[in-house]
Amino acid sequence: MNLVEPLLHYAMQQPDKIALSDGHESRTYLTLVQTMKKIAQGFKQNGLNHDKVAILSTNRIEFVEVFLGAIYAGCVPIPVDPKWSTSEVNAIVQQCQPKMMFTETAFEKNLILQNRKIQLLTFSAEGIGSYDNWLDSLKPEAEMDDTNELLFIGFTSGTTGMPKGYMRTHLSWMNSFEATSEAFQLNNMEHMLAPGPFVHSLSLFAIMQSLYSGATFHIVKEFNARKVLQLCKQIPDVILFLVPTMIESILQQAIPDQTQIQALISSGGKWSETSKNRCREVFGRTKLYEFYGSSEASYISYLDIYAENKPNSVGKPFSGVEISIRDEDFQEVPFGSIGQLYIRSNMIFKGYYQLPEETAEVFRDGWLIIGDLVYMDQDGYLYMAGRSKNMIVSGGLNVFPEEVESVLQQIPAIQEVMVLGVPDDYWGEQVTALVKWSGQQRLSIEEIKNYCRQHLASYKAPKQLITVDQFIYTSSGKMARQAMKDYTKRVMI
Repeated sequence: MNLVEPLLHYAMQQPDKIALSDGHESRTYLTLVQTMKKIAQGFKQNGLNHDKVAILSTNRIEFVEVFLGAIYAGCVPIPVDPKWSTSEVNAIVQQCQPKMMFTETAFEKNLILQNRKIQLLTFSAEGIGSYDNWLDSLKPEAEMDDTNELLFIGFTSGTTGMPKGYMRTHLSWMNSFEATSEAFQLNNMEHMLAPGPFVHSLSLFAIMQSLYSGATFHIVKEFNARKVLQLCKQIPDVILFLVPTMIESILQQAIPDQTQIQALISSGGKWSETSKNRCREVFGRTKLYEFYGSSEASYISYLDIYAENKPNSVGKPFSGVEISIRDEDFQEVPFGSIGQLYIRSNMIFKGYYQLPEETAEVFRDGWLIIGDLVYMDQDGYLYMAGRSKNMIVSGGLNVFPEEVESVLQQIPAIQEVMVLGVPDDYWGEQVTALVKWSGQQRLSIEEIKNYCRQHLASYKAPKQLITVDQFIYTSSGKMARQAMKDYTKRVMI
C-alpha cells in the first residue's frame, strides 16, 4: 500500500491538469509523476532501500517532488525545519542518519554532516551537488515500492522543548483523507491552499490531501496575508487550511465578499469566538470549520461554525474516533466533568522515533493519551479545559490557562493573551496574564478581574497583568509558551 498510488492514475486520466503551482512555475500531474519516478530511480541507484531522506527547505515545488519521490521509492522522508537553530538541525540529522539530504544554498553552510557518506544535493545550485543536474541525469524508470508501512517522520514544533520525531504510516493518512471528505461538506476539491510551512503537519497534510484528491495545490513560499487574499480572489472555490494567527492577519486585510473561498478550515490552536464572528461578517458565503487534532492523533473532533451553536467547543468526534475522558485512576468521568482525554482511531501515529519510553507513556491499554484536559456536554461536544502540562496550581486549586484565555479573548481591548503561573510565596503560583492590546485602551487589573468574575470562579481570574508588545511564535504559528515564560521571568527580575 502506497499513498502516492492515486497520482499514477491522475497522470493518465488528467495528465495536463496542474498539480502544483507557485505562481511562477507549475507541474502537471504527468510531469510531477515523471519527476517522482526519476527521483525514486536516483534513490535506487544510490542503494537506498527503505532508508531515510532528509529535506531542509522552505516551501517550494522541489520539496514536494523529493517528498513524493521518497515515498514512491519506499524510503522515509524527514522534513527538517529551516527555522531551527544550527544545533537543532544537526542533532536531528545525527539522530536520523539519512542516506541523502536535500537543502537550499542558504542553509547548506549551517550543516555539519558528521557522516560523510550522506549525499547532499542543493536546490537552485550549479555544478557538483546540484539537484537539477542530478535530476537531469535520471530516467523515470523506478517501480513503486509498497512494502514499507512507514510514510514519513515529522517533528513536533517544539513549543515547550526539543522536537520529537513522530512516525506516520501510509494507512493512517489515507484514513485521514477519507475523514476530510466525510466531515467537511465540500462541493469539490479542485484548489487547495495551506500557506504555513511544509515542515509542519497541517500544511504537509493539506498538500498530500490535495494530490490524493487530484486537485491543484497552490504554494506560498511564506505566509503573507495580502498575498493569500490576492490568491483567494483569483482562484475559484479554493479550500484554505489556516492556523488562527493567520486568520487574524487575513481579517485585518480582508474586504467583505471579495474572495472566492469555498471553505476556511482552522486548526493548530483555539479559534476565538470573536474571530469566528468576524469571519462570518467578512466571508459570508464561505464554509467555516474548526478541527481539533495533533501530529500524533491526526483528526480528533470538528465543528461546523454555521451549523452548530456551541461557543468555545471543539466539536464532535470525527467518524471512527472513539473518545474516553478519564480521571487519574483511569476511570471514566461523567458528562461535564474535566478529565484526561484518551482516543482510539485508525488515524493515530505509530510512535516516536527512537523514543520507546516516550512512546509507551502516551499509550495505555490501546488508547492514545493526548495530554489535554477536556470535558464533554450532554450533546457529545468536546470542550478544552487545558493542557495538563500547562496547569497552574494557585492556592491549592487547579487553574487551566486555556480556560482563562478563552474568556479574556472576548474583551475587545485585548488582541492576544497568554495566561501562565508565576511562582509566588503565598499562592504557590500566581495567575498572570500577558496581554497585547488591540488599540490605545488599557484595562486595569481590577477591570480584568471584574470581567472574569462574570464567567469564571474568582480564583481563576488573573492577579497580575503584564503588557507585551509582541508574542513569540513557533514556526508553525503556535504561541511559544516556554519562550514567553522565560521572557516573563526576565522582565520580573
